[in-house]
Amino acid sequence: MRIFHYNDEETQLHRYLDDREHTNVIVAGESDPFEVAVEESFDAAFVGLHPHGLRLLEAFRQHNPSCFVTIVTSDQNTRIAVEAMKRGAFDYLLSPLDFAEVERTLIMLTREHEMLQEHRRLESELAVAMGGGPLIGRSEVMRNLHRLIDKAAASSAPVLIVGETGTGKELVARLLHEQSGRCHHPLISVNCSAIPTTLLESELFGYAKGAFTGAETNRQGLLAAASGGTFFFDEIADLELTLQGKILRVLQHGEVLPLGTTKPIHLNTRFIAAVNCNLATRVEEGRFREDLYYRLNVVPIVVPPLRERTEDIALLCRCFLDRYAERDGNAPLKVTPEVWRWLGNYHWPGNVRELENLCQRAVALADGNTFDIDVLDLSDNFAAMPAIKRLPPSLSLASHRDRAERELIEQALSAHGGVVTHAARSLGISRTTFYAKAKKNGVRLR
Repeated sequence: MRIFHYNDEETQLHRYLDDREHTNVIVAGESDPFEVAVEESFDAAFVGLHPHGLRLLEAFRQHNPSCFVTIVTSDQNTRIAVEAMKRGAFDYLLSPLDFAEVERTLIMLTREHEMLQEHRRLESELAVAMGGGPLIGRSEVMRNLHRLIDKAAASSAPVLIVGETGTGKELVARLLHEQSGRCHHPLISVNCSAIPTTLLESELFGYAKGAFTGAETNRQGLLAAASGGTFFFDEIADLELTLQGKILRVLQHGEVLPLGTTKPIHLNTRFIAAVNCNLATRVEEGRFREDLYYRLNVVPIVVPPLRERTEDIALLCRCFLDRYAERDGNAPLKVTPEVWRWLGNYHWPGNVRELENLCQRAVALADGNTFDIDVLDLSDNFAAMPAIKRLPPSLSLASHRDRAERELIEQALSAHGGVVTHAARSLGISRTTFYAKAKKNGVRLR
């Protein structure tokens, strides 16, 4: 690891780093540190706050955005250290140096550096992963999913795709069609929750002239239009029971009877359905026909939520950022280590769709070419998908989480006499994270 340091203890620190085989460059107090910081590349930096510390931190942020900066200060008042971390510092150390704390920081720096290298490796593999289709991912669960899709695509058996909202169920249906022998015929999709039942029946089955008021011409239904290809029922759990019975007859007999006619139309169609709920539970509740459930659930495919394949997040994020930057004519965004850490720790209730929305928003709002943690108000922008009604602040999950965090931080400080290092360690987090959470939750530090 290549390290820059600029502080009042350069001899001791240099020897300590050198003993641990870290290549390190000293910038003496009388020298201009900015020239070195701007012209050379470093993995990490130890920077004294005086006289140029905060300005030097900004220089690293601008010219070496991948460099992790640790502030060294003799000021026991943590206010200026907190200010440095608000500006992007990785950690801070008190002078005179406690080399046990230096070692702890080095361990954290090594881990962060390894994580950054892994993200860069994933970025370099993006083109390869994209070549595998629109379902991006190199995790084991995604490789298993692709293998299952390959097998199911060769069959004409009905498929039931199960997955949370935003996981990519429609992409799975598209892949099943495109990799099948039906790929040169239509893929027709209907969202069963988006069309009123009274309209959906005529849309699906078609009708003859005069079948009902307003039926002025014959009209082919969507089911007949998909013959030879694939028909996809998205959110089929939302179908009313009466229409479920009619769909069952289509699957049983392979034919459709347009409204107002007596002559059925034979179909040669592969049927795929998708749900974002437990359809077996709907059957038990009497809300979904058991016979239709078994007709559809011949080949079940489960699409994993994003929280179960977190190793794919970096690859997906890089893909979406590059896609929307290219669309808007912008240079690709650089992602800071703080953002990478946050992305890996977030729960992603909206799954891949939520991540894609975030990346599109970052491309639109980022200053310069860096996707930084300050680009978005994370607690606001990630609390819910736009279609979900927001609860009053007093009832929101975020408010309860913040209250719990604040109480834990205050308890840890009280138990350890206000010593931040010990309080952070008792909570299993770094001092950087501790200070960030304390500031966010309005906890005053000594």
